[in-house]
Amino acid sequence: MEVNKIEDVIIPQRVIGMDTGWEQEIAPIIAGYADHIMEEPAEPASAEGIRACEQRLATTLPEDLKLFYLRFGAAKLGEILCPLKEFVGWSAESMEGYTADEQDVLQNMVVFGEYLGNGNLWCFHKQTKAIYYFDHDTEPNINSMFASFYEYLRALLVFTQGEMGSHIEGLEEECEAIVVSMIGQERVRKWRYFGGWE
Repeated sequence: MEVNKIEDVIIPQRVIGMDTGWEQEIAPIIAGYADHIMEEPAEPASAEGIRACEQRLATTLPEDLKLFYLRFGAAKLGEILCPLKEFVGWSAESMEGYTADEQDVLQNMVVFGEYLGNGNLWCFHKQTKAIYYFDHDTEPNINSMFASFYEYLRALLVFTQGEMGSHIEGLEEECEAIVVSMIGQERVRKWRYFGGWE
């Protein structure tokens, strides 16, 4: 796929694990972005790899994340989705300096992705499976952002298409406006601009 105008942008609507055809809906975006960055698409994860990851982390992966990885693996998108072997929990040392309440959240978080490799991390909560954004630089550091992996992925796929259309003036901004309409300006600002909540 190519993104040359805002009408080319696919806004995913089919929920992973709930709606049929979700794979076909997002596959063109994933294939298009791999082509855009001139890399081969990631290999799908295996059921054995999923089980080994869950055993190592002593928790189950969110069901939508699991289904996505079984189909697309650590897909190359506008942000880094980690290979299963790089999913990691928080060590006691990395929680030093945080309040007891913050440590209670951190000890339940599993890192599965990074925002551009800058130290800001995407995590899921072992119990609730909610998606958190860890901002290493700007308080609040620990931010509950999405109820599910799918909600995060849906917004990320729109941002990714904006990057694919960055050769068209204003298209990235139009994609950002779509994500703002989906999740609100406060979350977009925290996610993309390190500005904190307002």
